[in-house]
Amino acid sequence: MDTLAHPKIARILPQCFFALMAVLVVCELFVWKMALLVLKPMLIPTLMLWYWLTSTKRNAIYLLALLFALASNVFLLSDETKFLVYGIVSFMVYRILTIVLVVRLVQSILWLPFIVATLPFLFIFSCLINLTLTPEMPSFYPTIINGLLIAALAGIALSNYVLNDNKANSWLAISTLLFIVLVFLFMIQHYYLANMAFKPMSAILFAFAHYTFYRFVIESEKRKRSDDY
Repeated sequence: MDTLAHPKIARILPQCFFALMAVLVVCELFVWKMALLVLKPMLIPTLMLWYWLTSTKRNAIYLLALLFALASNVFLLSDETKFLVYGIVSFMVYRILTIVLVVRLVQSILWLPFIVATLPFLFIFSCLINLTLTPEMPSFYPTIINGLLIAALAGIALSNYVLNDNKANSWLAISTLLFIVLVFLFMIQHYYLANMAFKPMSAILFAFAHYTFYRFVIESEKRKRSDDY
């Protein structure tokens, strides 16, 4: 399918995405809760439409993953504990789907470099969880699983970037690092030290992490298409 079937909309969507990110940063900074309730759930659908119009393959796994990212985003708008857990579980499903997608899109995964690259992130996340959570908390076990998943993704991204520094792997490495920082800010904000500066920072990281992962998917699809010829 022609990726330029809707060229005008495809050109406008990047501007809409980053303009929406800028507005969300301002809303987080001034704690405009009603604006956040309306605008925050719009970011992921904008990215989904952007991907739909610019991809030649329209990967169903990626679109499904974005739906769970949207669900997580909506649940985390609430301060209630049960919705916090729902948000973490939704993000866990999103992370599982993105790992499946990455495994399918990267050229190869070598186990020894993957394990070596994963271990430092496992250590860091175990220290962070030990600092911020206790087993009695409802979000304890979902957070542990999320930590394992993001560490695994970091291992894949870092090992592939070191062994094969192409454009797709560079985008994946950047996206993964942004998501790691985002998870750190989220856990510190919710479980250790609430700081108003964290939320605007998280809004920026969230948008750029998803944008860079989108670029990874697009570049991987381009590479696979060129390999087919």
